[in-house]
Amino acid sequence: MPDVEKSCVQCRKAFVFTEKEQALFYQRNMMSPQRCSHCRSKKMAESINAPTRYEIVCDHCGKHDHVPFQPKVGRSILCKDCHQANKSRVRFA
Repeated sequence: MPDVEKSCVQCRKAFVFTEKEQALFYQRNMMSPQRCSHCRSKKMAESINAPTRYEIVCDHCGKHDHVPFQPKVGRSILCKDCHQANKSRVRFA
């Protein structure tokens, strides 16, 4: 297997998929890379980081809190404590 020159789908730069890398990918039954090593490492670092947290003000108690999703306009949002209390109230009602 000779070295193969590929184009990165993210930055569009050409990179070499070496014979040694090809053997490693084949042994692990992985598809050939679509990104250069720089973009691959950058993507891996982004996926390891914690998800984005959004600051909210609870509609029930007014407490400031953070949630892992972006709140939608026009929908009520609860802090963790009020959400848990509401969840247990609904479960036993």
